[in-house]
Amino acid sequence: AVIRSLFKQAEARGSLTPAEAHKMMGGIGVTTSLEDFDMCDLVIEAIVEDVGAKQKLFADLSKVMAPGCVFASNTSALPLEEMAAKATNPGRFVGLHFFNPVGRMPLVELVLGKETTRATAERALAFVKSLGKTPVVCRSAPGFLVTRVMFFYLNEACRLWEQGVPTEAIDRALHEWGWPMGPMRLIDEVGVDVTAFIFGEMQHYFPDRFTATTLCPRLLAAALKGRKNGESAGFYDYTDGRETLNAATAAFAPAEKFALEPAAIADRLNGVMIDETKRVLAEGVVRTPDEADFALLLGAGFPAWRGGLMRYAKSIGRF
Repeated sequence: AVIRSLFKQAEARGSLTPAEAHKMMGGIGVTTSLEDFDMCDLVIEAIVEDVGAKQKLFADLSKVMAPGCVFASNTSALPLEEMAAKATNPGRFVGLHFFNPVGRMPLVELVLGKETTRATAERALAFVKSLGKTPVVCRSAPGFLVTRVMFFYLNEACRLWEQGVPTEAIDRALHEWGWPMGPMRLIDEVGVDVTAFIFGEMQHYFPDRFTATTLCPRLLAAALKGRKNGESAGFYDYTDGRETLNAATAAFAPAEKFALEPAAIADRLNGVMIDETKRVLAEGVVRTPDEADFALLLGAGFPAWRGGLMRYAKSIGRF
């Protein structure tokens, strides 16, 4: 039913004719048995972001899939080596991180593990291109590029909020700087639950540099999950299609407000992104500043008119 609904939406936008939609529906099969995957050339996993669950899935798939089948994960944060730890032939593992909404976002992070073979990488690259997507090649590392950089940024935004800078001040500063939306509004789009989880993952993998803020877990405890979860409110309320500041969130704010100029807010949050991207480059997760800029333009919505994050950093003497 979900797949059929998506095709109807595509038809309504004029991107598929009824005949094309019908033909595509005929090529989709649904199953609850892994045994039915034995003839596949490529399997993309998109289950819960839990290492243990993914390890078990890939171990089970290894028992039924052909040796040449490519195993891909849509994980946004977990290193490939951990997921492939209990599966056979780790050389056929690759990451294919699609960005939401998949129908509109052109970027795919093509993630290569330490043991990913050249043949696996080439087949995955050909598949991504066949979908009309734009790949950026990353080395396997926690959070890869976009998730890692963006969630360091979002965590710092939550830290500002916890220090007393209001939602509207943070979001207005970054929106006026050029971002399509501010970080608190973005958390609502991503989901407060997803954000809290990834903050925990970043703290796990980078304990010396990342301390997860407590704001998102507190919102979740109050059933404030963000816009991704239906009409659920987060930093904003979305009842009846409206978007207003959520009064319930104010209950978690410090009593004393902290006034900060918009330029100072933008400098602080953009600076966190610059510093983390510099570390990503130093570690070889992506090869060049241009590739980092390209990925953040397509995958994170960095304002294109500023030329790219690292190009901007260079212009202000931070790179």
